Amino acid sequence: METAKLEITIERLPGTALPWAAPSFPEEAVTLSSRFTYLLSDAHEKLPGAEKMLRDFMVELPAAQREAFEKENAECLLEVHKILFLIYELYFANPLAPALAHEHSPWLLQVRRLLEESWYKHDLQLIQPELPAKAALSADQLCKWFEQQARKQSDMDRKVVEFLECQADREQFAEFILTDGYLNYRFYDALALAQPHFCESVKTEISHHMWDECGCGAGKRAHTQLFSRALMRLGRTLPEKPIWKDWRPYAGYNLYFLFGQNRRHYFKALGSLAMPELFDPERDRAVVNGLERLGYDAKDDFEYYYSHIEGDEDHGPSWLEQVIRPIAELQPEAALELAIGGALRMHYMRLYNKYLAAHFNLK
Repeated sequence: METAKLEITIERLPGTALPWAAPSFPEEAVTLSSRFTYLLSDAHEKLPGAEKMLRDFMVELPAAQREAFEKENAECLLEVHKILFLIYELYFANPLAPALAHEHSPWLLQVRRLLEESWYKHDLQLIQPELPAKAALSADQLCKWFEQQARKQSDMDRKVVEFLECQADREQFAEFILTDGYLNYRFYDALALAQPHFCESVKTEISHHMWDECGCGAGKRAHTQLFSRALMRLGRTLPEKPIWKDWRPYAGYNLYFLFGQNRRHYFKALGSLAMPELFDPERDRAVVNGLERLGYDAKDDFEYYYSHIEGDEDHGPSWLEQVIRPIAELQPEAALELAIGGALRMHYMRLYNKYLAAHFNLK
């Protein structure tokens, strides 16, 4: 009976409201993202001033997009990535949410396309030095490239891992796990978006990963349930609204759905999903060591992280052999797409580490 009660208390159901509250009145919407939230919150005929606000918003958006992706203005990057976050979250919203009145609205599709195109164009230029040469895109060489990229570490990457393992206190671990939480709760959905058919071997391998995410049929061992228990062990619950005050964690989160919710980016999605399976075990091992340093029994108290060490050590090679390799062999022109997805995921992993370093004041 006690187990049943615990499972009920950590069941997660999407609410009908947006992740953060919309302004009650048009004049309260003073930022670009708050105006977008207001416009998304309900059918426009129910929102006072919505038609004028939408006209003004569409005039302002191109300038904000240029500030974000051409001038790399951090405040504008935060605004546009908060907008993209809301757009992607619509896909996972409660089916009765009022915001879904706009799911296929032309204005929303226009906003999404403008931001996605400019974001992807900007970031593609940044990762060009990391991409393999076109002559080095055989299946064997591509798999080696993925392994090499996943092993590369900057000084900041190492400092973050060392901090978690050797220095972080209980409160800092709670902050780290809360910061990590939004993607951990969404990772199953990112996998599910990669499941629509390309070929049987890919479908089979992704099914294995999804089965594992679901606890291999045991609901209380689903990874989302294990993560909820980790939060509870620290006396925390994940707020509906992301706690991020910086654009970088939003962007790393959004990347999964830029790829996953656009079929033309399907191969990039698979390349992006491959990378955490390859580089996460070291991070998870540092988290486990750090928690045990603080007196926790990681195997029981933080099974989410403990189980991922061995699980991802198996998942990484199998993802390369059953997803990356067969696609590169069956459709060689897809190899570069896979690499682009992998390189962008590594790019945002490093930006996330820089965000963590700034948050925890690591020098």
